[in-house]
Amino acid sequence: MAAQFDTMHDLFVHELRGAYHMERRLVEILDEMAMNATNDRISTGFADHRDETRQHVERVEEAFRALGLEPEERQCAVVEALDEEREIVEEGVTDPDLLNQFYLGAGMKTERIEITTYDSLLTMADRLDLGDDVTDPLQRNRDSEDTALKELKALSTASDLKDLWDSLTP
Repeated sequence: MAAQFDTMHDLFVHELRGAYHMERRLVEILDEMAMNATNDRISTGFADHRDETRQHVERVEEAFRALGLEPEERQCAVVEALDEEREIVEEGVTDPDLLNQFYLGAGMKTERIEITTYDSLLTMADRLDLGDDVTDPLQRNRDSEDTALKELKALSTASDLKDLWDSLTP
């Protein structure tokens, strides 16, 4: 049976459940990427962000509790599609440097999706006047995602990764 949304609050809760699923899945995905990356800086970056993402999960749970709801997730098709793409590339890549490059791009793509998710939730929460108990944890997650995106961009242009880029371009 299809979900029914009669109010913006219903839609907000639906989206919050999707964000909860997204963050929980990303803990698992980031763990795999940290293990599979062959570049130490990339591997460490994903391991660190996995630990931060565990905090994101807790913050989404805070938002649920502030609404008087038990945390509940619904499948987020976007994160599942990103994970499917990751699996396809991991199975088909023949050069570890290509995998590292893919991981950097996939990380930036994912951060942009997360930022947009939190921006949307915060806009709805503001219009619904849900209060700081709901919005503060979501804003902290949004800010953390923005920082992670900036770190990935910096990593992708870091001089110590020059050998990686040189090996991939003629």
